[in-house]
Amino acid sequence: MDFEHVQELLDKRIAVICADVEATEPPLLFFTNSENLNKKLNKARKFLNEEELPYMHNFRYEVAVTKPYKGTRKNPKPFHFHNILAYLMHEYEWVVMENGLEADDAMCVYQNGRDDTIICSRDKDLRICEGNHYSWECGKQRSVGPHYTDRLGSLTTGNNGKTLGYGLKFFYYQMLVGDTADNIPGLKGWGDVGSKKLLQDLTSEKDLLKAVKTAYKEKGMSKEYFIEQANLLHMVQELHEGGKPKFWEMPND
Repeated sequence: MDFEHVQELLDKRIAVICADVEATEPPLLFFTNSENLNKKLNKARKFLNEEELPYMHNFRYEVAVTKPYKGTRKNPKPFHFHNILAYLMHEYEWVVMENGLEADDAMCVYQNGRDDTIICSRDKDLRICEGNHYSWECGKQRSVGPHYTDRLGSLTTGNNGKTLGYGLKFFYYQMLVGDTADNIPGLKGWGDVGSKKLLQDLTSEKDLLKAVKTAYKEKGMSKEYFIEQANLLHMVQELHEGGKPKFWEMPND
């Protein structure tokens, strides 16, 4: 496909998303860093006589000890991938995460505590974060939202018959079912129906935590395994003073 046509489609898609959410400001794009992108950023820094920064892998690769994080992905890049990236960075306001966070973590950090922003993404994992969310239509997949989720969130059945989750309820739901896309196992023996039935009517994080911890204990899983799964699945929403991510911590129960 000719790249001029690609950029036209890209601009139209972004314009439609902004219209769908009734955006009042231009979009801010978030990118996950890569070794290739980091080299380009350092080249620009060198030109500006700024300090070059070393590339940092996503922290989840080190957290994952049971199975390799995203270990099943082959991840072939589309033909125009690097052209699209360069075009987006030239035409739009953007943020590249260079502290071991993924773009989705950065979006949650940015939105944390705000109600005047909306996370627009096809990635369901971001719906853990409190605030406004929107997923645009893609192929046969319908759009979802705009939707506001509070901290506790919800578990419902979407138009496609699959579970639609938000907030802490979705986080604890994923603690049971895992996430095959990222090679995160969750708890063996727990599927969609049982997990949703267990969690959807609970009304506090204390109850959610207790239910999931009990399920883990009944399967003989260690506390270390529980925390590993939690840190793989939870979206970072706060940073330490030095910019490092604040990991998930076991709430007092």
